[in-house]
Amino acid sequence: MNRVVDQETLNFVLANYRCSIDNSTVSPLGNGLINNTYLVRNINANFVLQRINKNVFKQPEQVVENAELINNHLLNKQQQNHYSLTPIWQVSTIEESAMVIDSHGEYWRAIQYIPNCFTVEEVATAEQAKQVATSFAQFTSALSDFSAVSLADTIPEFHNLSMRIAHLRAVIQSNPKQRLSQCQELVDFCLAQQVFIDNVAQLIQQLPIQVTHNDTKINNLLFCAKSNEPLAVIDLDTCMSGYLMHDFGDMVRTCCSNLPEDGTDLANMNVRFDIYAALAEGYTTTFGDKMSELEQQSLVIGAQLLPFMIGVRFLTDYLDGDNYFHTNHENHNLDRAKNQLNLYRLLQENEQKLNDLTFSVTEISS
Repeated sequence: MNRVVDQETLNFVLANYRCSIDNSTVSPLGNGLINNTYLVRNINANFVLQRINKNVFKQPEQVVENAELINNHLLNKQQQNHYSLTPIWQVSTIEESAMVIDSHGEYWRAIQYIPNCFTVEEVATAEQAKQVATSFAQFTSALSDFSAVSLADTIPEFHNLSMRIAHLRAVIQSNPKQRLSQCQELVDFCLAQQVFIDNVAQLIQQLPIQVTHNDTKINNLLFCAKSNEPLAVIDLDTCMSGYLMHDFGDMVRTCCSNLPEDGTDLANMNVRFDIYAALAEGYTTTFGDKMSELEQQSLVIGAQLLPFMIGVRFLTDYLDGDNYFHTNHENHNLDRAKNQLNLYRLLQENEQKLNDLTFSVTEISS
């Protein structure tokens, strides 16, 4: 649980950026559930102030250092006209540091604020989906010659499916909150996916490692208010080494269902294939020959993998007593798990159609 920010602490942090509560307006920004984020406005400058959640990011300095490395690389690419989006800078303190540590041992940083921009919470059209895929592809493509292994794993084993399944099995065994009887059928479904789990484990042995964003929702893009075009990729906290199928799969997971992540009308859930086709087109076309054939083939697996993995994580957290994900009611994580695992089932049933849509892009452009 995040510590409530007191005025004394906030004033101490602001002083590192030559301002104070008295000469600034500080207001909450965004609706993220991980970090505390504020917009600071004063006569000298506006910036985003953020306290990094140590419960999620065990070594907060890694989040700051990764962002510095990534933004330096992207700036270089931008100067070479090889990156058309805008890197978002962390603002240095008066002591030329990228972070502040308060008296409670909490880590803070300031981030460049870009005016006349907006964010979007969910994809409404195929054109928006293509913008999402194109932007995240531009981001990763520009980092394709950056050493992914030089980045710290801010959340170790974040997309390690085998580890997630092992964690689920351990919680099933201990059943700490006596909730197993309420979701036995769902547990059985997850454990019956061993062939898929083994296929993923085999595939990742062959895929090249890339810098991946790992949270490729549309609300992690800034849109220009004047042009309505994407301007910047934001929220680099989970940028780590990974595989393209992870980022593509997260886009599919968050864009292609007709229901919200915790929607319970599962009988009427369907996959928005027009959105999927737009994602596939934007992603593969932007990468071009920087994406190998195996990576393109892996996108369909990623589309199934991310709903399955987050479904497993929701289910695990439900069984464990809702310790990780913020919940609004007792069965919130169970509802999320049912939702995401149903999406996985629908995507798996339509795997051939996903393949056809993914590879039709290559056929059209060739």
